Order: sequence, then C-alpha cells, then structure tokens
Amino acid sequence: MTQKTGQITETELYNHTLSPDLAEQLEMAGRVQRNFLPSQLPHTEHFHFAAMFRPAEWVSGDIYDVRRLDENHIGFYIADAVGHSMPAALLTIFIKQAMVMRQTYEHSWQIFSPKQVISNLNLQMIEQELQGCLFSTACYFLLNCETREARWTRAGHPYPILIRDSKPQLLESRGGLLGVFEHTQFEEKSIQLCPGDKLLLYSDGAEPLIGTGKDSEFNFHFSFLDLCRLPAEEMIAALDHMAETTRFAPAQKDDITALILQVFA
Repeated sequence: MTQKTGQITETELYNHTLSPDLAEQLEMAGRVQRNFLPSQLPHTEHFHFAAMFRPAEWVSGDIYDVRRLDENHIGFYIADAVGHSMPAALLTIFIKQAMVMRQTYEHSWQIFSPKQVISNLNLQMIEQELQGCLFSTACYFLLNCETREARWTRAGHPYPILIRDSKPQLLESRGGLLGVFEHTQFEEKSIQLCPGDKLLLYSDGAEPLIGTGKDSEFNFHFSFLDLCRLPAEEMIAALDHMAETTRFAPAQKDDITALILQVFA
C-alpha cells in the first residue's frame, strides 16, 4: 500500500490519478501561470514576434516575455527552470519578477544590457537561497529597432538560432546556469539583423523537433529545415503541430516553448 504523504507523486502526476479537487487546483495553477505571459506581443512596422507555449503537464518550467522598453528598444527572453513540476513553475514566476530589463527614475530611465540583466538575475536567485537545488537557464535579447542590432546573453540555455535566407545557424556564446555560482561569467554578443532574418529562441524541450548533437556538431532535422522558409507565425504553428503529433520518448517529455522574431524591410 502506498503511504500518503500530502505530496504529489510523479506516478500520480503522469497517470492523472489525482483527486478531482487537486486536479482542478493544478489546472487553475496552469491558468494563473499563463497570466504571467505577455497577452500581446509588441509588433512594430519592421519587427514581428510569434510564440508557442506547451507545458508538459498542468504547469510549465518555461517562461517567456517580450517587452517594449522605450521607443527604440525591445527586450525578450525565454527562461527554463529545471524540471516541469510545481516548484519549477513557481521559480518561473520569480524569474519573471526578477528579470529587470530597465530601471525608471523620476525623469529618465536606464536600459540594462543583456549581460547586466542575466548577471543580476543570477545574483538574485543566489541571494534568495532557493531550496531544492532550483536553477534555471535563460537567453535574453535586447533589440535596437532603429539600428537592427540585437545583443544577447545566454545562461546555460540552448543556443539561439539565426535563420537567414532560410538557412539556420547557431549563435554560440558562453554562459553557465543561473542560481548556481555567484561569480559565473556571462558573455554578451551582438548581431546585425537584416530584412528577412528570423531569430528563434526555444527551451530544451523543443530540441528533439529541431536537431540532434551539440554545439558545432549540431545537425538540424530535415523537417525543421523545411520550416525555416516560413513566416514567423506559420513557423510557430508548424512547430506547435510537430510538438502535438510527435511521439516523444519518456526521457524527452518536457515543456516546449519557442519565440520567433522576424525582421521586415
């Protein structure tokens, strides 16, 4: 006989054998978490965003955001807390509040660089002394809408993908996990975007849909290469359909989040 401890076991979660009340509470928690996602994406004349968010269960360990910081700058990111359980979902809400992209003063404001944003988030997670060895990955971009320069910093997250002339390439940069070491060094890099370019950010749950391998040995799937010619919204819809119809191995079952920026002339 299984002893009841008041905690939700993995068997109960994956077999959906929860009591109706507990299942309703988890479903409500999922709806609350979605309220922390952007209700609208800040499209401009030359930049368009599209996103997908697929929790593995009721709640997700992923979170994303896209924010207009001033007339010329947009900040956007995906973060992925370890696991896809309730503690991971709670950590995403902390990340949402701690991911400070700009600071407003009485008559002015300061937009933080990607390296500052990620470094500050790392320190806040460490200072919080989170229980249960919670940590996270993230990739944050700062877009200058006037110059089309995109600067980014990643922290243990899958490399973002630049799609240019329908051909994808990894944008590599160095940076460790968030919430582990106080003095972790994060690299900031930049790229000049061109009309027609697309930038894809995604959580590691989407990797089986995109390719296999690691770093320079990463090989894109032919099915993903076919999607790279599509506009952002159609590409997201196709990825979402792939996620829904793909039979993942048990070890591959994870939250899937993706965010695409498309550049227009």
